[in-house]
Amino acid sequence: MERNALGIYLAAIALFMMGTFATIILPFFDKEMMTPTANAEARNYTPDSAEAKGRQVYIANGCNTCHTQVVRPVKADLAMNIGPVSVPGDYANDRPHLFGSNRTGPDLMWVGARTSKDWNLAHLKDPQKIVPGSIMPKFDYLSDQDLNDLVAYLMSLKPAPAK
Repeated sequence: MERNALGIYLAAIALFMMGTFATIILPFFDKEMMTPTANAEARNYTPDSAEAKGRQVYIANGCNTCHTQVVRPVKADLAMNIGPVSVPGDYANDRPHLFGSNRTGPDLMWVGARTSKDWNLAHLKDPQKIVPGSIMPKFDYLSDQDLNDLVAYLMSLKPAPAK
């Protein structure tokens, strides 16, 4: 009986390790997942650009806690018409990846194609004035430079122009 339990335990560990390998390692061998799309190339910011600085403001303020940056191939996302479904290559240049795990606020993957610079700036300063009932906090404590950089980052989140 004791030997049988050990065999089951070892089999469970082996299955877990195979699943982990298949989930984490095998995707690195899929060229489609590792090849940047035009969207990733469009968002390959230089370190000193306003967009790159705005991305750091986005991270520092925990925006990805409430907002995702991934359009899923599910009815809810497709019905909202928020943009094309995200593919792995869209994130090839992102470090760290900002997928988000909870969608308390709207998805921001293609927000630059849906909103304007002025709208984003006003929304960051007073979200409840722009979207009544919004639970988003005000970011009016950010400097004008940080706000402008954050807006530049948000406006860069749009599909690359068709060639």
